[in-house]
Parts: sequence; structure tokens; C-alpha cells
Amino acid sequence: MDLVQRISNTAFLGGEFLTWLWHQSEVSEGRFKLGERWIEVYFDAKLVLEATGDIKETSSIKSEAPTETEEARASLQSGKHVAEARLRVVAEQKQWLVTVKSNDLSLTGIKIPALLSREDDDKTYERLYLIEELEDLLDDLFGTFLDRRLNEDAWAEETGTLRAWLQAN
Repeated sequence: MDLVQRISNTAFLGGEFLTWLWHQSEVSEGRFKLGERWIEVYFDAKLVLEATGDIKETSSIKSEAPTETEEARASLQSGKHVAEARLRVVAEQKQWLVTVKSNDLSLTGIKIPALLSREDDDKTYERLYLIEELEDLLDDLFGTFLDRRLNEDAWAEETGTLRAWLQAN
């Protein structure tokens, strides 16, 4: 199987990841433990949900807390998946804003924490470091998701919890 086919066959994982992240952020009040480090993840300002299949119906929700809206919940319950989400990620004293697209897990519109450096060269390196730190945090979250997703028993339990969460709200 070539690389393009493998990417196409696993494209659904991005939507599952963002839906799982939504659920986990509600259940754990946004707190996640990654190794020895605690981070917080919140859905912020924009959420896009799409229907799969022949008809591409899209719901775009712009709100301070988009996952708390009735429209977002109804869209998810109707079978739409998370196609794009604006996330606020907080680790230690730093906060990032980033939009994650589910089809390829690309990161756009990254807003990094305030820079401490004064020299231009140092600022460039600091910006790159902060972007890399955000990527590492999101990679670790995705790794946590994949550990559960690839474990049949854990994923069966997780999907049961997700279904109950969807029906309860």
C-alpha cells in the first residue's frame, strides 16, 4: 500500500481524535496528564462539524465556548464529525491558540505565548521553540488517543463512554 492510500485510509482518525478530545476536555475540565506534565485544552471561538457521505453539510459554530452550544451537540448527535477546532492549550505559564483541521491534523493560525527575548535573532529562535513545544504537546495528546484507539478493549470502553456522553446531553 502506497503512502497516499495509507493517508486516505486513516483520514478518519483526525475527526475521531478531535471528538475524543472534546469529550475528554469536558469530562476532565480540560486537564490532561502527559507524562509528568499537566496541560489544559479548551475548545475556543470556532468549531466546524461536517457530515460524511454524498451530501457535505457543514455546521460552523462561532462562540466563546462552541462545544457548549446546543447546535454543536445536536450536530454531533446527528452524525457529523469535528472537521476543525480552535483550541486553547495551556502548559505551565504558557498559552497557545491554534486551529486544528481533522483531515490532516494541520495546525493553522497559531498564536504563541508572549516572547521574553529582546534580540531579533533570539526572538526567532524563541518563536520556533514555542511552535515546536505546541506541536509536541499535540503529538503527545494524539499519542494518548492512539494508545486507546489501537487497544481493542480500551476503545470499546471508550466508545461506550462517548455514546453515553452524547445521549446524556
